[in-house]
Amino acid sequence: MKIGNIDHIAINVMDYQKSKDFYGRILGFKQLQTVDCGDFNITYFELPNGSRLELFDYHSNNCNKIREESDVGLRHLAFQVEDVSTCEMELRSFGVEITLPTCDLINLAARVLLFSDPNGVIIEFCEKL
Repeated sequence: MKIGNIDHIAINVMDYQKSKDFYGRILGFKQLQTVDCGDFNITYFELPNGSRLELFDYHSNNCNKIREESDVGLRHLAFQVEDVSTCEMELRSFGVEITLPTCDLINLAARVLLFSDPNGVIIEFCEKL
C-alpha cells in the first residue's frame, strides 16, 4: 500500500454562513465551488498544500451536538504557521474562541495554540521551537 498526502478534510457544519466566513475570511482559505448534492451541499476550500477542506451543509438539518475533546474520533486539525503568537492576536481580533492560548510544549519542541471553529472543531496552529 502506498499512501500519499491527505486529499481532503470534511466537516459537517451547524451554521453554514458562519463556517464559510470563518474558513474564508478569518483563516484566509480560498473558496472554490459549491456542489448541490440534493440533501446537502458541499463547499470546497483550497488548503495551503493543495488539499481541500469540505464543508457539508445538510440545509440546516445537521446534528447540533458538539463533541467533547476526549470523545473517540478526530481530536483536532493542525496547521503549521510562522508565528503562533501573532496568529493568536489576529484570531482574538475576530472574536474566535481560544481554547488553549499560545504556549510552548518543550517535550514536543513546539509552540502551539488551540481554538474552535463555529462547529466546535478544534484547530491547532503550531510552529517548531
